[in-house]
Amino acid sequence: MDQKTGCVLGQCRVDGKTNEHKTSLEFLKTLVLKGRVVVADAMFTHRDVCQKILDSGGDYFLPVKNNQPTLLRDITVEFAAKPAAFSPLRPASTGC
Repeated sequence: MDQKTGCVLGQCRVDGKTNEHKTSLEFLKTLVLKGRVVVADAMFTHRDVCQKILDSGGDYFLPVKNNQPTLLRDITVEFAAKPAAFSPLRPASTGC
């Protein structure tokens, strides 16, 4: 769904022999992702889905839940670092 217009951009059927994760990899090929942010639920928090989005020129915003303790810990540590690598509060770069 396009957030700005509220329009559905596309949809596809998930075969009973697979799951949303695998189907999403094919579905992402049908979308122009350059300069876009993909938002999805935790079911899509897989390396191959994230890589597909990045390879297509997009970014992603995915939740991490307590059932992924290693990933949650890694993200928590990264945000707590001085200066935090992913913090929106990190000072802007002043050089190349």
